[in-house]
Amino acid sequence: MPQHGWIGIILCLLFSMNQLEPAQVDSQQARNYYYLGALSQDRRDYPAALDHYRQALALDAAGHLYKQMLGDYATILNIYFYTGDYPDAMRAANEKLALAEEHHDSLQIARAFSTIGYIYFQQGNLEKSRTYYVRYLDLSTRAKDSLLMADAYSNIGEVGAAANQYKEAMSSLFKAYDLYRQLKDTERLAYTSYEISRVYKDRGNDEEAVVFALNTLKDIETDKYNEYDRAKYYINAGDIYKSLSDFPRAILMTRHGLAIAQHIHHREDVLDAWQTLAGIYALQHRYDSAYYYHTLYSALKDSISNDHIQQEIEEIDARYAVDKKDKEIALKSAQLARQSLLKNVFLYSFAFLMAFTLLLYSRRRIKQRADEEKRLNRQRNDLFGAIIMAQENERKRIAQDIHDTLGSLLSAAKLNLSSLDEVHFLDNPEQARKYRASLLLLDQVSTELRNIAHNIMPAGLSKIGLPEAVKGLLDTLSAPSGLKINYNAYGFEERLKEQVEISIYRVLLELINNVIKHSRATLLTIQMIRYPNYINIVVEDNGIGFHPEDMAAQGKGMGMGLGNILSRIQYLKGTMDIDSKVGAGTTILIEVPC
Repeated sequence: MPQHGWIGIILCLLFSMNQLEPAQVDSQQARNYYYLGALSQDRRDYPAALDHYRQALALDAAGHLYKQMLGDYATILNIYFYTGDYPDAMRAANEKLALAEEHHDSLQIARAFSTIGYIYFQQGNLEKSRTYYVRYLDLSTRAKDSLLMADAYSNIGEVGAAANQYKEAMSSLFKAYDLYRQLKDTERLAYTSYEISRVYKDRGNDEEAVVFALNTLKDIETDKYNEYDRAKYYINAGDIYKSLSDFPRAILMTRHGLAIAQHIHHREDVLDAWQTLAGIYALQHRYDSAYYYHTLYSALKDSISNDHIQQEIEEIDARYAVDKKDKEIALKSAQLARQSLLKNVFLYSFAFLMAFTLLLYSRRRIKQRADEEKRLNRQRNDLFGAIIMAQENERKRIAQDIHDTLGSLLSAAKLNLSSLDEVHFLDNPEQARKYRASLLLLDQVSTELRNIAHNIMPAGLSKIGLPEAVKGLLDTLSAPSGLKINYNAYGFEERLKEQVEISIYRVLLELINNVIKHSRATLLTIQMIRYPNYINIVVEDNGIGFHPEDMAAQGKGMGMGLGNILSRIQYLKGTMDIDSKVGAGTTILIEVPC
């Protein structure tokens, strides 16, 4: 069995195995179809080759494999061109153009324009052909691709030559010629030389035509892979030498081209060679040879014509089969796309469900943590409140003991000492001085004890309320410190809860002591305003200021500590903002809900 046959069987087996799971079609299946198409093309079974290539294209399209799709279209177009099926070629070229535009691939768009221009040229629609070639040139110029620009100029030159617009044709062809020469592209340079020679020949300038015809032959001397063009180039040179009446060279060139054409079985070039030889021998009046080659020419022309008719019939039948197969492929692609869509919908739905579940779980965890944090905060506040109340009760007890016990004892001691008449000490001045000093010392001790008791628990707070208690505190502190104090309180017609009044009093006491001890201020302003829902307190001084961040980091420097002050305010569910800069004083804003 031939090697290609074994390859075909192996590929068919691979194809059948892949068909077991349609939903898992991948690029390997497309490549299998492609290889089957190549085998059919080698056997010149073009309908079967197109069928396989189209199936490969459908699978590549289902997998969104852009580069593979471009290769599929290029192969399909080559078959359409070889078989002369320009309507289907036009359809495939437009599909390729739409694909390139979808991917914004300017170079592939340019190549699609070139293909469509070629199809219009082969159909004789020169105006449409030129339009697409100009678009091809424009995109190539924007991309600065010299090779594509040269191809575009060459194509425009061919259109101009076919339309007998020789000036435009020569301008474009020479631009292409210069670019190919810079790129050292021998094959394309030879073809452009051939086109230029044909234009010169059509214009009757056989001298220039033969120059470029010889340039063509010189460029392809070492080219062993382009025998189709080589045959055509030699036959063209022979035809030009015929016009120059250089019959020996004309016969030599034409026979050389004929030998190549016969070797590769290219009937159109053989036909042209026999027609040229018949013309050469007729001009030499060698009518027997002319008649011989004319007979060969006529027979081959009729054969080619009949073959074209038969090929056209076969192509019509093949197109019908291909169209039917294309519909089946389209249906299959739709099924694959539908399966892929369902699979994607399932995956996306599952992913959404998982994400939604994770979101709910995360929110539940966050809510649990928030609830736990609230519970702990409540416990901390309750504990802090209990501690504060215990402290305040103990302070009240201590203050009461100092006032009732020590105060009474000191009063009794002073009363007993005062009962002694100073007259008894007139004879002894030293004893009189000590008597007066003792009375003064008792007065100072009594005053200091009252201050200590007042600081521990202000006696007037429970009787006269917060605003008056603060005023009394400021009167007591301002005199010895020399600090000027502005104090205002509004809206305290009704008493606050005892716990709230004590906490606010303690906070203000510590803040005022901090101003006196640390700020070096000369002016202190305190304002308390009671609104329906909250109490606003502002403490402002013109002292040296400080950095609040540093105080928060150090946790010291403000009397009983910034942390303890904040704890008291947070216990009252209030807030405190500190605005202070070094050298610019300090403003403290406190808000406590009623």
